[in-house]
Amino acid sequence: MHGGDLTGVDTSDDGPRADLPRLRANLGDVRERITAAARAAGRDPAELTLVAVSKTWPAADVVVLRGLGVTHFAENREQEAARKVVEVHARLGLLPAGANGVAAGSGLAADAGRGGDSCHAGTSGTDGTIWHYVGQLQRNKANAVARWADWVQCVDRPELVASLARAAATAGRELTVCLQVSLDTSPGGPNGAPTAGRGGAAPADVPGLADLVAAAGWLRLAGVMAVAPRGQPPRPAFARLREVAERLRQIHPDACVISAGMSGDLEAAVAEGATHLRIGTALFGERLPVP
Repeated sequence: MHGGDLTGVDTSDDGPRADLPRLRANLGDVRERITAAARAAGRDPAELTLVAVSKTWPAADVVVLRGLGVTHFAENREQEAARKVVEVHARLGLLPAGANGVAAGSGLAADAGRGGDSCHAGTSGTDGTIWHYVGQLQRNKANAVARWADWVQCVDRPELVASLARAAATAGRELTVCLQVSLDTSPGGPNGAPTAGRGGAAPADVPGLADLVAAAGWLRLAGVMAVAPRGQPPRPAFARLREVAERLRQIHPDACVISAGMSGDLEAAVAEGATHLRIGTALFGERLPVP
């Protein structure tokens, strides 16, 4: 589970150098937490996909984690991400044909990129790396994001669905989409949506949004995504997300992804059926200052 072969991976960087011992140790700790959480919930750890939230961290760190078996990475700043994707793919392109930096026996099956079902399937770069966009997305950034992202996990309104569908068609690449669901419980907006919080569509709006995504060309509906509300216990919030996901699957059976859980609450998310865990601080450390 802690193994990983970096032979052939270019881990050099013009900026800060990757701290291999720290990243290896942190990844081992995260994998142990995920495995323990899965077993406590009576689940197979191979059902879970680790998404490393690499925003603000240098390409060198991504390359090291890629060499240790992590294949999914998430970004939330388009310009930073576009540069990082190019650099990471260039470095990983130095690997021999047929090798993608995934070490045999590297631990969780899903974070080694083995997506044998629709919950883990998705487009990826030629080196096997899969890039997610997380965070709020403005419509005017859709074209730029569609050029590098494989997944967009923040779709929360009809206008964004339309913009992403057009952008994906222009880029000539399918985007895998998660519907971001608001788990805030303070009413205020239409259909009970909060007036402020972590963002996302109201649960009542999810079926309609899902229908729009399913009908749009160049978009693949994967499931739902959410962030636990601030100042509230995470497990009840994730239980609400699970209910939304179960209702969605009655309409769209292949929409089986539940993207939930971060460094501080992954155990609660796993207990409530999460399939994708977005982990940043526990892997990389405290976030670097944004320039």
